[in-house]
Amino acid sequence: MLTIPLKRSYVTALSFVLASSLVVSACGNKDQTVTAKGQTPEVSELRYQGSVGSVTYPELAEDLGYLAPLKLKFIGNTISGPQDIQAVVTGDTDFGGAFNGAIVKLIAAKAPIKPVISYYGVDDNTWTGY
Repeated sequence: MLTIPLKRSYVTALSFVLASSLVVSACGNKDQTVTAKGQTPEVSELRYQGSVGSVTYPELAEDLGYLAPLKLKFIGNTISGPQDIQAVVTGDTDFGGAFNGAIVKLIAAKAPIKPVISYYGVDDNTWTGY
């Protein structure tokens, strides 16, 4: 699963990239508004953790120009989905990813997150194995 703060400008930018992802958002300020096309976004960069040996969907999207004018800021690698989404809840990163069970556990613990889109798994059209 992927986690992001509930800033709608983040959701808007990442929705182009993560159409097949479960996005989880940390609850943010309710006064924030969606940025209309042609206006300046509320933020200019999104902090994230990478995954050793992998290119994440947001990294690919940035390289392909889908996140412009937003930029990604790499803060380090993680090998733990639960740690990755916990970093979002604590405000260390702006988005991250983990399997559905980790998200369910955070919701059960009353963490300020909201699931949006699942980003991995297997179905008739998706298989990420070797």
